[in-house]
Amino acid sequence: MCNFKERKVIGCIALSVFLGGCGSEQSVQRSDLVPDTVSPSPVAESPAIPDPVEPLPVVMNDPLALESTLGDVSSVIGESEEESVDDILAELDAIQLDGLEGNPLGDPDKVVALMHEGNSLISDGQPDAALAKYEEALKFAEKEGDSDVFFNMGIAYKAKGEIDKAVAEYRRALDLVPGYAEAHNNLGNLLKDQKKYDEAIMHFESSIKFSPDNPSTHNNLGTVFAMKGNVNKAAVYFAKAVRLKPSYIDARQNLGLAYMQQGRLDAAEKELGEAVKISMGGVAYEEKRLEAAKLMVDQAKKPGSPLTFEQRNRAGGELEEAEKASRIANAKYQRSLKLFQNIRGKRKGAL
Repeated sequence: MCNFKERKVIGCIALSVFLGGCGSEQSVQRSDLVPDTVSPSPVAESPAIPDPVEPLPVVMNDPLALESTLGDVSSVIGESEEESVDDILAELDAIQLDGLEGNPLGDPDKVVALMHEGNSLISDGQPDAALAKYEEALKFAEKEGDSDVFFNMGIAYKAKGEIDKAVAEYRRALDLVPGYAEAHNNLGNLLKDQKKYDEAIMHFESSIKFSPDNPSTHNNLGTVFAMKGNVNKAAVYFAKAVRLKPSYIDARQNLGLAYMQQGRLDAAEKELGEAVKISMGGVAYEEKRLEAAKLMVDQAKKPGSPLTFEQRNRAGGELEEAEKASRIANAKYQRSLKLFQNIRGKRKGAL
């Protein structure tokens, strides 16, 4: 299941497996928009006020003397008039902020709403409809675009299998935000699949620079080094991924395989044994989730169901998600067990 970029959106986790499978894609919360700073308009110097030639005498003990010297004040400054709301709005519309001519500020709320709609569509398997929403969102973004929208467009194009367009969108996101760790990670995965290993490594390293505690990126980087034949360096990054997330089954499998290729059979057996234990726990958890989802569906079908309207509508989707998660958990367990049995056989043969 993919987590897309929301405004305050998220990335798609498709865990990478050593020498096979997809790299892990993520997305994280976007930081608040920072408005452009506008230089204040220069203030014109006030002209010097000339001294009066002959100031009129004022008799201080006569309260009427000052009033008589001023004459009819209303004839000088005119009568006071209040501006209407329409007048004030018209004046505000006429104001041109320095440096912003032709660069509209956009409508962030509209961008958020349309991007959320797009994310829901792509989650429902409708990437074309999602892309239409993202394109519409860009019409309400600032002049240079929106990095989060570009990021999600990259995910949508990948879902369609249009990898070159996905690459282009991730690059557009990085043009706006060079420190966008998730975009570096996702772009690195696509470049890895295109066998552009050196460029993929560069983007994974950039992702780690800006988000050093993301275990998926360490695992992805290790996978690329393994593909290049550098098993020693691959093992370093797999180990970092496991240290950051001990329950990361794919990283433990990869680390066990790397140790096996290094001839470190004891270490390989230990890591793969842990992978078996963790994956068994995952299977048990997903089985309970699947049972609960089936029960919810049964309750939703019964007349006078105690479930709320929202729960009844959600029941079918939850069952589908639980079934998918259960299949993935079982696949991870079966692979872990197979690798563990393989290393056990190698160790016995070495004795």
